[in-house]
Amino acid sequence: MRKLGIVLVASVVAFSAVGCGGPYMLSNSVGDWYNDHYGETPWLYGNILSNAIFGLVFNLARFGDAVFVNTYYFWAKDAQPAGDGKGTVFEHKAATHGKKLK
Repeated sequence: MRKLGIVLVASVVAFSAVGCGGPYMLSNSVGDWYNDHYGETPWLYGNILSNAIFGLVFNLARFGDAVFVNTYYFWAKDAQPAGDGKGTVFEHKAATHGKKLK
């Protein structure tokens, strides 16, 4: 039983870093949402939400991207032979609030 536990823990550790590159749809969407709302209220989104909530949500989305979303896009849509050989890109949405960089 102890050996099974060690193998199980080793498997979880080994497979937690498995994933593929891709468009990072979830984390880029979270980043776009944050960017737009930061332009509205920099004090709220820049200080309070950025470290407490946004950091957690962004990292969870990044993990979901690396393990699930990017893996799907890489193997099913982009990489040959299943895909078409062209990578899928994420198109960032333009912010509707705040100042524009020049």
